[in-house]
Amino acid sequence: MTTDEPTVRERLKTFGFSDKEADTYIALLGQGEAKASELAQRAGVSKRYVYNVLGSFEDRGLVEVNDHETPTTIRAVDPAVVIRRLSDQLSSLETQLESIHNPDPGEDRRYEVIKSKSTVKKRIASLVRQAENEVNVSVPASLLPDLAPELEAAVDRGVLTLVLANGHGDEAVSESTLKGLGSVVRYWADGGPMLVCVDRRHGLFSPPEFVMGRGSDHQAISFTEDRLSPALVGSFLGNYWPLAEEIYLHEPDELPATYDRFRHAIFAATRYLKRGYTLVAEIELRPADSNEAFETRFGTITDVTQGLVKPTTNSIPIENAFLIDDGTEQLSVGGPGAIVEPYEARRVTLDVVESSGQSVPELIARSDALNR
Repeated sequence: MTTDEPTVRERLKTFGFSDKEADTYIALLGQGEAKASELAQRAGVSKRYVYNVLGSFEDRGLVEVNDHETPTTIRAVDPAVVIRRLSDQLSSLETQLESIHNPDPGEDRRYEVIKSKSTVKKRIASLVRQAENEVNVSVPASLLPDLAPELEAAVDRGVLTLVLANGHGDEAVSESTLKGLGSVVRYWADGGPMLVCVDRRHGLFSPPEFVMGRGSDHQAISFTEDRLSPALVGSFLGNYWPLAEEIYLHEPDELPATYDRFRHAIFAATRYLKRGYTLVAEIELRPADSNEAFETRFGTITDVTQGLVKPTTNSIPIENAFLIDDGTEQLSVGGPGAIVEPYEARRVTLDVVESSGQSVPELIARSDALNR
């Protein structure tokens, strides 16, 4: 590498590149075009990692992949073209951000820089202990034993807990040590970000090296921010969660059950449908992107679109939806603020019924939960 590359590497990291992503991209720029094996050797990463990161690079417009020939080759897009595209995107983003910027001094927004590894571990444990609805955790696998009591307790009290254990190239983790630590637990050998989000409002993020003892110049940021947290959860579910191997699934709630959090209902329904059960639902819904009053609709769940458990069925990483048959029409229902679906739901009650060819009204009539 040239003497200028450490500066390039740091600049790339400010644009969201991880250390390994930056090294891989810089290596490709130096070669211009390369096979995956050549790029892996030059960047000091595994060939598997190169294939994993190619999709992200291609989506960002950084590379062109020629997979019509064997072996597959990767070519770096001219940096001038990349910068021009990025500049256009930033200009568009600036306009959009300015149009929605309306800071409310009354809202509780707090940020804190944390410089101590022990404080980071304690803060994560505290956040998980306080969780009421949902926890999203992406941490080095070596950190999970310290967090196990808090994670297990969160699952026991009904918090939807998604845990991504990152290997970061270390020795493989025993699956038995990960069981019970979340509603869904996945493992990624190559490693993802250090990120914790709780109840779509509180969280913490830092370079994973900070808690792994591989660098002393890193810091963590703890935050309370109801706009930042959903964005980080979306990035977590869209960019890292799909790449990991599913290790453990917790048993779903006993039905009937009522959910004020849509992803909880999606998780439970998916687990029951995969086991062949027939589900009926009572859903408080209204047309998406409207101020209309919510109305209650009843029906059978004929399909679930989701990316929480494998096999995933969504085409957009954060898409979660029910397809409901109410006997007269099929309703596609998403969660609060639904974008893809025509309806959004705020509350869902699920129940299991025996299906032996009954009509939808007959199935609903047989559900005690929906007729109390």
